[in-house]
Amino acid sequence: MQELGYRIVERNHRTRLGELDIIAEYEEFLVFCEVKTRKGRGGPHPSLSVTMKKIAKLRQLGELYLSLKHLTHMQPRFDVIAIQLVDGKPPNIDHFINAF
Repeated sequence: MQELGYRIVERNHRTRLGELDIIAEYEEFLVFCEVKTRKGRGGPHPSLSVTMKKIAKLRQLGELYLSLKHLTHMQPRFDVIAIQLVDGKPPNIDHFINAF
């Protein structure tokens, strides 16, 4: 992400309500990235494990983070990074910008 111009603010930000995997600044956005990883071939794409319940929780956590850090002037954006690991091959990484 950094090589694409993102500035990583925090990783694995935990609260009693849940966790935000990656928080980064990009242009006018504060980007909350949910990272999903799967090993092996076959099976559903890792991004498909981001359920409606998880989306609602991430939105709640993002708004809380903006409020607590006094960053309400920044535009939130929610991305999903899906990583597929297959032995002997480079990881396949899909970055879904503004996923929800």
